[in-house]
Amino acid sequence: MRFRSSLALAVLLAASGLIAAAPAAGADGPARGPLPTIEGPIPSVPGSADHDYTFFASDLGLPARGYVEQEYFFSGTANVYDATVAPGIGARPTPSPTASVVSSGHPYKTRMVVRRPARASAFNGTVVVEWLNATSQYDVEALWFRTHEFLMREGYAWVGITAQSAPITNPALGLKAFSPTRYGSLDLTAGGTLTTGDPLSYDVFAQGIRAVRGSGVLGSLQRRVSTVIATGVSQSAGRVSVFANAIETRGTPVADAVLLYIGGEKMRTDLRVPVFKVLSETEFAAAPATSANEISSLQPDTRRMRTWTVAGTSHSDWASFAVRYALLRRDQPTAPLRDNCARPSRSRIPDRYTLAAAIDHLVTWERGGVAPPTAPRIALAADGLTVLRDSRGNALGGLRLAPFAVPIALDAGVNENPPGGAGLCFLNGTHIPFDRATLDALYPDRQAYLRPFAEAVRENVKDGYVLPADAREMLRDAPASIAGRGLECGPLCANVAQFPIQPSTQLLRDHTAFLYLNGGEALLRTLDEATLAVARGQTDVARQARHYADAVHLLERYRAGVDRLLRLGRATGGQAALLDEYATTIIGQLEAAK
Repeated sequence: MRFRSSLALAVLLAASGLIAAAPAAGADGPARGPLPTIEGPIPSVPGSADHDYTFFASDLGLPARGYVEQEYFFSGTANVYDATVAPGIGARPTPSPTASVVSSGHPYKTRMVVRRPARASAFNGTVVVEWLNATSQYDVEALWFRTHEFLMREGYAWVGITAQSAPITNPALGLKAFSPTRYGSLDLTAGGTLTTGDPLSYDVFAQGIRAVRGSGVLGSLQRRVSTVIATGVSQSAGRVSVFANAIETRGTPVADAVLLYIGGEKMRTDLRVPVFKVLSETEFAAAPATSANEISSLQPDTRRMRTWTVAGTSHSDWASFAVRYALLRRDQPTAPLRDNCARPSRSRIPDRYTLAAAIDHLVTWERGGVAPPTAPRIALAADGLTVLRDSRGNALGGLRLAPFAVPIALDAGVNENPPGGAGLCFLNGTHIPFDRATLDALYPDRQAYLRPFAEAVRENVKDGYVLPADAREMLRDAPASIAGRGLECGPLCANVAQFPIQPSTQLLRDHTAFLYLNGGEALLRTLDEATLAVARGQTDVARQARHYADAVHLLERYRAGVDRLLRLGRATGGQAALLDEYATTIIGQLEAAK
């Protein structure tokens, strides 16, 4: 429980070491500011000629899940603080001190996207407020893309806030370029007077959270709000860590808890709210010069701090990339749907499951329940900088999810640009499936793979790192692997790189699975059969044509199934077009190879 009503009681408890002392009366804390002016919900018509709809309007079937999506504009005046943020993911070994106001009264106007249960009775009382990531120069819902299934399954409300200017003003990718009709009035530069460093962002984010708590943007859910989590991913995690350290400490915090994913500076030890930081292997393996290494920012777990480090995962993951392909083609058609890295990129270790567990623990913790379990750190060599690895290149130590504890591939947090290339490949990690000889040595039969995998899943649940519902999903997906079957699985079969580089049935399975389509289970079963047919064709070359013909037949059945879901309204036109195109590509290449 947090005591906010009595300064005397707070000071007494602080003196005893139980909580930090409250600020003096009249302190200019985020929770004490005015509510911004709200406009909306703004009508949204996806597909309209002038893009007069919510940027990245969800295509995940929200109405069928009992959810609504609404966009609001909010405006007011904001302070500029003397707080600074480290570059890249915001990692630095020294927490920000409490900030001071440099100037005030700067006008702004921005937006928030709300996705929430339609019925108050389906709401669990927690709102996850995400500082939208600005690295790509357009708003990326980095946490939503990873956790959407968990959030809707468990009744959370999610709010994404545009707190930085580049996603509004970038001439090619920003909101104004996307739809000047809809977003032309947005401004986070105080009329062009504050154009560098996003100095209004902290106050804008705070006012957005105040609007979530008290302006009606949650509709009938408003009175049921009990916990608000401030969260950011990567670059925006750096911003949220400064927000928690430097701005929220000016007075009564406006957020009840903080979640930092793959970024953020070291956190203060006197914060009055719990902070959960979840890191991928990349934040251990990336070169310090990349501004993506968190080793110097690591700190002990305490009664207000938890850090999980998830071995085998990459900073830029696969699931949150694949799930937005149709959205990118609709709203950012110039964005590449593939990486150009030295090695096949994007770890397949499902970080989304640890994020779901972390959010679940954080809510319980904030509401006075037990603290989250601790987790081992990724193992480092004596130099304190080098990740220790096994003979196949996978990291030692760390929180080890079942797909990493019972491996079928090299999954790592490191990669680099190809010679002469440019980009962010150091964030994208590596995924290289084991060859047949390695798989056969590790798993001579199916049970040699499935039994230890099931045991590792049970251990993940027992340790508190995975929720039971996600454990069931891992167990359902495990038989899709060819491990223990003694089969080759090369091009057109293997889950490696991205579809535009190497089309395959396993990649198509991922693109289908990550959408969680209503009725999509049948599609996944068909794709699993198609994968086996392709693998048998690559193993039994003498009868390859027959096996490939079987795979083509199965992929045609898959196409018919996608069309059926489209007609039933369970898949969007963009999703169906993408999946059908990818299936057709595989069919064409199988036909050519017969």
